[in-house]
Amino acid sequence: MQVDRAKKRILLIEPSLMVSKGFASLLDDAIGYQLVATSSNVSRIQELIVSNRPDIVVFNPSIMSFQHRTSIRSFMNIPSEVALVALVYTFVDEWIMAQFDAVLTVNDDQTQIVNKLNGIKVTANSSDKAENEELSERENEILGCVVKGMTNKEIAEKHFISIHTVITHRKNIVRKTGIKSVSGLTVYALLNNLITYEDIE
Repeated sequence: MQVDRAKKRILLIEPSLMVSKGFASLLDDAIGYQLVATSSNVSRIQELIVSNRPDIVVFNPSIMSFQHRTSIRSFMNIPSEVALVALVYTFVDEWIMAQFDAVLTVNDDQTQIVNKLNGIKVTANSSDKAENEELSERENEILGCVVKGMTNKEIAEKHFISIHTVITHRKNIVRKTGIKSVSGLTVYALLNNLITYEDIE
């Protein structure tokens, strides 16, 4: 496969040959993009990144084991300057989707795919940003209260803060995690050891 350096290079990690072929076909005449390599599993991703230097890794999150989904980019050791795009055709929790720079679905046509790829904004400092966007100790405390089902008033009384401050913390939690639903935040809190299963029973 001859690589056109004027085009953004895409590496596809997808177990289904049919989906891989369909994606490749859609990209064949897409302006500005070129599929440089495909793989059916994540075991070769480092080798493929080094040999193909992709700008974008398109990857099906369902092929990773559950325990590794909390930090997909770091687990797969994807450089911060490489965009990470989900290719989804089954249900995937929103807290997983929040880790991707864009999400493609199996129902997207060529125009939708290209528009989503064009909309990606990745900076070389994205890893620094992620580090700076970790929840604060107080936000972790508020998150623990939220997923235990406490109201804003109850949280405010417990921590001796105003309801307005609780709401601000909750907005920051949603912004930093990218997760809006309580169920998604609950999974996030469990996986990050902020609460235990006993806390929510």
